[in-house]
Amino acid sequence: MKKLFLTLIFLFVAIVVFAQKQTFDVLNYTMPKDWDKTEMANGIQLSTKNDGKGNYAAVVILRSAASTVSAQENFNNGWEKLVKGTVSVSGEPTMQAPATEKGWNVISGQAGYTDGASKGWVTLITATGSGKMANVVVMTNTDKYQTQILDFIKSIDLNETATAHGNNIGPVQQSVNETASSTNAINGSGNKSMYSITVPPTWSLNAGGNSLTLEKNTNTGKRIIEFMSMVKSSGNLEKDMEHVFFEVFDGWSLYNSPNNLLFEKGDHEKGFTSQGLPYYMLSNNIRKTGSSNGDVIKSFVILIQVGPNVAIINSADQILGSETEMALNFLLFNLKINGIAEKNMDYKKQLTGTWASSSGSYGNSLIAATSYTAEGKYYVLTQSSYTVGYDYYNDLIKSKQFKGEGVFAFKGNVLERKTSSGPVTKYFIRFYSKKYGNNQWRNLMGLYACNYDKNRIETVSSFQKL
Repeated sequence: MKKLFLTLIFLFVAIVVFAQKQTFDVLNYTMPKDWDKTEMANGIQLSTKNDGKGNYAAVVILRSAASTVSAQENFNNGWEKLVKGTVSVSGEPTMQAPATEKGWNVISGQAGYTDGASKGWVTLITATGSGKMANVVVMTNTDKYQTQILDFIKSIDLNETATAHGNNIGPVQQSVNETASSTNAINGSGNKSMYSITVPPTWSLNAGGNSLTLEKNTNTGKRIIEFMSMVKSSGNLEKDMEHVFFEVFDGWSLYNSPNNLLFEKGDHEKGFTSQGLPYYMLSNNIRKTGSSNGDVIKSFVILIQVGPNVAIINSADQILGSETEMALNFLLFNLKINGIAEKNMDYKKQLTGTWASSSGSYGNSLIAATSYTAEGKYYVLTQSSYTVGYDYYNDLIKSKQFKGEGVFAFKGNVLERKTSSGPVTKYFIRFYSKKYGNNQWRNLMGLYACNYDKNRIETVSSFQKL
């Protein structure tokens, strides 16, 4: 395989195949037959379909960026960030002699890598010229696709200037698609064996190659949730989010706000996963940097603390769309990081007290309220339409003015409730806090029925503790 890749690098600047080509930014290329193409925030990924045996090949073509440094420095930076930040390489890259293509200085190198149980070869090709830099990353763990990779690299040639995307989708959907599967400039696509996922209803899991995404086709285009690799943590998720957010959404800016207001203009959520790992989710309205009339997208980044590292999940949707947000909220009930021991979560202690669903602030305009006791009993309380406090609910329980009662218990993060005459009902449960901007945090509990409709995704039922 090593001999093959050394040949590929040479052919990149030596051969041009005249075939039906596609254009992305400063590169022209021929799409390998039966491969998939995924649009990302700062590039595209071409990858083989899942062959059921763990074999994969993938090519990532990154959008060109402004650069004032030398070709060698661009390559070195790309190797550190795009290659070593994604997989464990066997050593320093084996370099090829620099070449020139239409005024571009091309530098290439490759090395063996390991990614969990998978081993293969990774190649980075960096082109520098006209004040720009472009990168192509090729990865594979098998010789199976060597002919297709060879044909692809033979097909590549460079333009003298960057060009617009060659697609026919509308501007709003183009922005959503580009953002929805953001290539993380700091660490690339995640190892698909790293996450354990319960797929949200109406969504599908795509584990092609070494990438892992959840996808859904909607009336306004495809939505994608991308699971990324881990990066080193500062030990503080908010500090981590400060630099991760716009590395994930590279080339985007806050809508009508300077980027230093990242937290002041965002929707915040924090809590613990079902394994007891702290997480922090931030969403913001963003648009393409430098665009005054571009479409506005709602972006999401979730950071999960895993020891000294953080795992990263990202997605995007139209501002008024709820498909992605509902899927992310469903996902958080059962998402796990493989190989991490679960912490003992005292759900009963967290649940004890009175919880209400309301359309207003604290205790106001209550739609429903339920009181859970330390003895394992619960009371469904009378509806109220005005502000009330603890004494109100205590009086209702003492005077037996409630709509129903029953007993409850936990099995892991599943709440089981039963009345004297009814069947057991089961709900996934999680406790978390939310706020907008600099407002106060609100402590919430979320429930989602375990016997959910697989053909319909619903908004999580949330309750505020009084």
